[in-house]
Amino acid sequence: MTLTQLNYIIAVDRNRNFAQAAKECFVTQPTLSMQIQKLEDYLQIIIFDRSKTPVEPTPMGKKVLEYARKVMQGAHELEELSKSLRGEVAGEFILAVIPTLAPYVLPLFVRKFVEEYPQVELKIFEYQTDEIIRYLKEGKIDGAILATPLETKELTEEHLFYEPFKIFLSPDHQLLKKKTVDEKDLDIKEAWLLKEGHCLRAQALHLCQYKNVGEGRHLFFEAGSLETLINMVKSSHGFTVLPYLSSVNMSTADQKLLKDFKNHVPVRDISFVTGPLSMKKSIEKALVKTILQTIPKELKKSSSKAEVVAIN
Repeated sequence: MTLTQLNYIIAVDRNRNFAQAAKECFVTQPTLSMQIQKLEDYLQIIIFDRSKTPVEPTPMGKKVLEYARKVMQGAHELEELSKSLRGEVAGEFILAVIPTLAPYVLPLFVRKFVEEYPQVELKIFEYQTDEIIRYLKEGKIDGAILATPLETKELTEEHLFYEPFKIFLSPDHQLLKKKTVDEKDLDIKEAWLLKEGHCLRAQALHLCQYKNVGEGRHLFFEAGSLETLINMVKSSHGFTVLPYLSSVNMSTADQKLLKDFKNHVPVRDISFVTGPLSMKKSIEKALVKTILQTIPKELKKSSSKAEVVAIN
């Protein structure tokens, strides 16, 4: 029994066709069929019912395929572990980033990382926090960049930076007259927020010290992106809470609508998070190193007034 044979039966099960599986595995169909036949003879189990079109695994074949996938996953993890132990930065890495961070942090480091580590196949996806936690636990993704603390024991969090929050006001807002804004001055009826599922929504509500969103309001809207929030505030009346990186490339006119919080600096704790099945340590270290090298210098400063805002 060989790993190659296990890979072949998994390919046939995925394609439900011997010819297509052979093409996927870059071998001839007779070679693939012969190796699968040898595996069936060795196990004394018929794995596939060849009389059916498309091909289907037999009841016992389904159990063999289940274990074959576990073995191949283990073999893959062992290969990744050996790379890490050798200090080799190579292989596939699936990275997830929350939507309120991805458009602003990815352009900072991705190009530099790809240029410096050409042997890494970096795949990046946007997911909300709950999805990221689930995928990390299941091993469907290798790492993530998101707001913490998550308070989930199975996950490992490595702090990257603290990102301050700012208040973005409509052009006609009376609070623009103030140098800084006190949380008590904010009226939740004027708040524009992201929809449920975004951790930034919960953080904004914490900052406004209020939970009954939309009470006494004639217009109610929840956005799916920070850009939508910014445009709604500019074209209507009210305010929203923005993380620092989303304001860096704003126009001069829009930056005049930003205000700092009075007396303290509310921040979100941005971390690199990995799951219990994490094996790609060398790539993780390279990603963290590159991110820290490329973030704005303002985020590298620490403040005694900084207060981490809870994400739930």
